[in-house]
Amino acid sequence: MLQGVTGSGKTIVYFERVKEILKKKQQVLILLPEIFLTNQFKDRFEEFFGFTPSIWHSKIGIKSKRKIWQGIINNNLKLVIGARSSLLLPFKNLGLIVLDEEHDPSYKQDEGIIYHARDMAIARASFENIPIHLVSAVPSLETFNNIKNKKYNHTILANRYSESPLPEAKVINLQKVVLKKDHFIPNETITMVSEYLKKKEQVLFFLNRRGYAPFLICKKCGFKHLCSNCSIYLTYHKSINKLICHHCGKKVKKDSRCKTGKDLCDFRMYGPGVEKIYEELKIIFPKKNIEIFSSDFLSKKNETESILKKIEKNEVNILVGTQLISKGFNFPKLNCIVVVDADFSGMGYDLRTTEKNIQLYNQLSGRAGRFSKKSTIIYQTITPLNETLKDILENNPEKFLNNELIVRKNKNLPPFSRLIALIISASSSQDSLRAAQEIKKKLSVLSELDVLGPVDSPVFRIKRKFRTRLLLRSKNRDLIQKKVGKIIENLTISKKIKLTVDVDPINFA
Repeated sequence: MLQGVTGSGKTIVYFERVKEILKKKQQVLILLPEIFLTNQFKDRFEEFFGFTPSIWHSKIGIKSKRKIWQGIINNNLKLVIGARSSLLLPFKNLGLIVLDEEHDPSYKQDEGIIYHARDMAIARASFENIPIHLVSAVPSLETFNNIKNKKYNHTILANRYSESPLPEAKVINLQKVVLKKDHFIPNETITMVSEYLKKKEQVLFFLNRRGYAPFLICKKCGFKHLCSNCSIYLTYHKSINKLICHHCGKKVKKDSRCKTGKDLCDFRMYGPGVEKIYEELKIIFPKKNIEIFSSDFLSKKNETESILKKIEKNEVNILVGTQLISKGFNFPKLNCIVVVDADFSGMGYDLRTTEKNIQLYNQLSGRAGRFSKKSTIIYQTITPLNETLKDILENNPEKFLNNELIVRKNKNLPPFSRLIALIISASSSQDSLRAAQEIKKKLSVLSELDVLGPVDSPVFRIKRKFRTRLLLRSKNRDLIQKKVGKIIENLTISKKIKLTVDVDPINFA
């Protein structure tokens, strides 16, 4: 485990290790959590090594995939940088695996073949008897527990490269601020941001919500756009003037006939998305070049490369970004970050909410001040005394992780127990519930297993299928999958039912 504060030079440290392996004529795999990271990472790699690496992810063409596949089999291709699926490539002489941002939940694939690329990478390294380097600023709790139990070697980079200080944190209590209707950026934030813009430095406004508004409500009849396929509200995207379901992708027009008469609904928009913040910033800073950095606006490779080059050349003054921007990007002139809505209330059904928030905001703050003596991160919040915010401001990951381990141990939660999620889907809620009850009855013969549920999933309908969940918990770390697997293999399940098994679930929706 290579752990280091953001901007400490972790990448250069493991590049040196990669260089040693390549000199031995062995192959190297570097895993990244997001496709979008590969463009900038490739440039840094070329600058250090002097050659272009092979890039593997779902968006590259079949011709490139075939070329990489053959190069690996023939042992002509020595290094691959890729997303989680690159782990399955047929390396013949693999000498090292590097897993950057090892804590990132994107390494978990929860559709189709379900697996966690971190765990599979560790397994592959073990099978092939080669080293694996896990890299992170704030490791996952599972990895931290393995460090505590002396299973992993642990190297720490405590300071930033060139001794640049971490950003100064500033909290703005939105309860004490008077904002105009449908505005989300107070004067205090504008004043601080303006100071950085005057110095020709970049500012990032962070909001982890795509689109323009999370949902619309008619002021006259109260109508809300609900997805016809899924049990969630549709998000309004002003850029295309449509509402989109972020689960099934369904798009509908905004206009709707009002129940109070023949007129159309008069919609009020609730909560901001990145498009709304972008619009507000355009009014506040009309002469500044402002760009949105989210998956909706970076769908094509050339679009991603173009905006990254513009940011690096300081041709963009203000960025408005989602979680995507927190992941490993290196922007030399970015010295001010505004968290528009520092809401840490979280989702009660996700046991990893606090851990994910600590990791996310640690990564996010690390985007600022990498080459500057002064940088700032501003948290706008209505809950300034929130415990998670206090942990983030304290910036002591080890203290948080130790405390979280105590909580998890007391509650008999991972990594002190193993969880297996069973998601039962059907066209009717009665069918999914009935099937879940039958499966629970079969599994109850295993005395070492707690079978929790059945309950409706928090998102109880996706793509027209009703979803019921069972959660299996066991202290037996090694054999429980085999026993559960045997029972599931012998189940007689109706063709109306789809059963999904997720070992060590990350997503509880």
